Amino acid sequence: MEKEIYGSVPVDLHNHSTLSHDGFDEPMKMAERAFGLGIKHFALTDHIEIEKFDKWDFAGAVARSHGVFLEIKERFEGKMNVYYGAELGQALYDLPLAEKILAEQDYDFVLGSSHRTPSYPALNKVPDTDADRKRCLDEYFESELAIAEWGKFCSLAHLTFPLRFLTVDISRGAPVPNGDKPFREVDMTAYDKIIDKILETIIRKDIALEVNSSGIRKGLGFPMPDAEYLRRYREKGGKLVTVGSDAHRASDIGADIPQCLSMIKDIGFSEICVFSRKEPRFIPI
Repeated sequence: MEKEIYGSVPVDLHNHSTLSHDGFDEPMKMAERAFGLGIKHFALTDHIEIEKFDKWDFAGAVARSHGVFLEIKERFEGKMNVYYGAELGQALYDLPLAEKILAEQDYDFVLGSSHRTPSYPALNKVPDTDADRKRCLDEYFESELAIAEWGKFCSLAHLTFPLRFLTVDISRGAPVPNGDKPFREVDMTAYDKIIDKILETIIRKDIALEVNSSGIRKGLGFPMPDAEYLRRYREKGGKLVTVGSDAHRASDIGADIPQCLSMIKDIGFSEICVFSRKEPRFIPI
């Protein structure tokens, strides 16, 4: 059953179809749902998980993706702007492979992301100890900084992603525990310096910062990153913000994006951006 979306959803640039190893709906169904919501700017950004590349048919999915994009673009020509996208996860595990894929595919929009750390291949299975949570976050933000310094992508996805599985800093507003996972507080101020370096790096390299709405529906109660980090990004001179639902099924497309746009506007942004041929284009909020 599709969820009712309240408010305007002009853009959704982070979505996964069955061309991802964890997607549920066919690409055209995802696009039809986006069009039905009145979305004017839409991208499928199916996963390319570099460290798992040979464990699932990512090569086949990448090979099919451009033809799928062209079909969707033709179907909605003049009705919805469709961008050729991908989410490149863990690029640092095999930079030659990552760069080969980027060279061979003429993407409009590439998200750069981390979904694991060297010690924790599954963030939802990090042991429930303070030491493990600290090690996980240390490794994660070090990876994020290294990915930002590499910089061959358009937007840095879900900056605070591990908090969905570990806990949240209660100083950032009353969080909702993730399912039946016991609440654990993490002092996120310990990561202020490295997060500042990440933000400064993406600003210097003209990489956008994604506001990912899935944190709202996945147990955090707020997007990734939240207002605190987005405000810090703006104060440092950041101007490029993308928005995505991180939908893995058609019913989640556009979910909570109106709330994210309201937050972005309240912080002082008057525009968000989309990317065509990896060049940003600004869309008024």
